Amino acid sequence: MSDVDKSSILTILTTEHYTLQMVRTATITDAASRAGHLLTTISASMIAMGFVAQLVPPEVLLVMMLVISTGLFLIGLATLFRTVELTIEDVQAGLGINRIRHVYGDLEPSTRDVFVRQMHDDTTSVQLDAGQTGWRNARRPRLIGTALGVSGLVNLVNGLLAGVIAGAAAGLLDAGLTWSIAIGAVACAAVISGFGIALGRIGRRGVAPITTRYPRNNPN
Repeated sequence: MSDVDKSSILTILTTEHYTLQMVRTATITDAASRAGHLLTTISASMIAMGFVAQLVPPEVLLVMMLVISTGLFLIGLATLFRTVELTIEDVQAGLGINRIRHVYGDLEPSTRDVFVRQMHDDTTSVQLDAGQTGWRNARRPRLIGTALGVSGLVNLVNGLLAGVIAGAAAGLLDAGLTWSIAIGAVACAAVISGFGIALGRIGRRGVAPITTRYPRNNPN
């Protein structure tokens, strides 16, 4: 390969590297912003209901909690699915950057030891780049890392909202305080688990079309 060819290839690769890095920055910013807006909306709603609770009877308060929490849950669902899309886009961009680093090393082998980030695009390398090394000895480090992400946080918030909705509905049906709390807890756990499994499958399908080209066991 001539020096001219190397120069052209490096120009193309560095341009794509920069573009993918900008994509990652945009997706992270967008996901964090959406989650922040959701939490701000929920906080404002809770404060408003706290003031209203001092003026209305319990039945009216339960109706307000049911209506407002349902609206917040729908907003949370929209936020959840969008953050999952952004996570998939971020992972795809990260895979591309890892591949470009691998090609950098092929073009100039002496630079391989300089790179701190991963140069491979398999699942293990993606997990390492995502900062899940602290969970290496855990049974399901990938599951833990996903739960600690933005989409995992939004899923947790949605589960809590679902618990409030179920508990308020049970209270309106005169289920009693104990049963209302129990029903709310079950609904919360069911929503978090159900959406967690579903979103995990969606994420795997989103990344699956990008086949692994440079696994860690590659002799090169």
